[in-house]
Amino acid sequence: MDQVCKHRQNECDLRREYLETTFTDLILELQEKLNDLQRAQLFGEDDPEERRRLEQRIEQLKKRKATRLDELKSMLRLSANLPEVITSALVIPAPVAMTDLEGEKLVTGLPMRRDDEVERIAMNIAMRYERSRGWTPYDVSQDGEHYDIRSESPTGEKRFIEVKGRARSGPIVLTGPEMDKLRQLGDRAYLYIVTFCRSEKPHLCIIRNPMASLSPEALYRQVQYLVDEADWQRVAEAVPDIPGESKS
Repeated sequence: MDQVCKHRQNECDLRREYLETTFTDLILELQEKLNDLQRAQLFGEDDPEERRRLEQRIEQLKKRKATRLDELKSMLRLSANLPEVITSALVIPAPVAMTDLEGEKLVTGLPMRRDDEVERIAMNIAMRYERSRGWTPYDVSQDGEHYDIRSESPTGEKRFIEVKGRARSGPIVLTGPEMDKLRQLGDRAYLYIVTFCRSEKPHLCIIRNPMASLSPEALYRQVQYLVDEADWQRVAEAVPDIPGESKS
């Protein structure tokens, strides 16, 4: 430890000597030019702009010199010892939507997981329903539109559909961008909620202009919003029969 401190002291001494010499020479050189201008002023050959520039430059160098010398003092105060741990903390992500293992109700401790198979079934049912109405649905879920299906009628009317699937039933989660898009589309926006996706008879519920009637609850930093089952069931229109797959 003594050797480390001695080495650091020698290094600081060398740097201090270099800084003192370098800055002093620069300041003296500029001061000499400033003195020449001040003497010329006595003979009516004043250059106030150049004189002001030199004065500012000299002050800047003096401040830089003082700063660099203070940094050297800080080097001598550094210790080669290992840092002392005062305390520690465990940081965990903030909670998101919570469901039980069966996906039926809200509990604490288990994050709501995306089930790709359930989502696939829900999308398939929504597309089948649109075709049964004589409309032409387009899957745009991977296009960054913040909704899942754009459906067009033979007369050119359009529906912009967000699809949510559940293995059984329960609350749904909307993201901030999804909510913004549904709100922007207004009466042309539809929320299709497909429940009991893994059963032999899934249920389809439809909500037109969902942001006008639902009351989503912010979960975390306005990234996810929870829509309680009672909330969406209150305004949803149930589809009694979902058509089967076309045989063609």
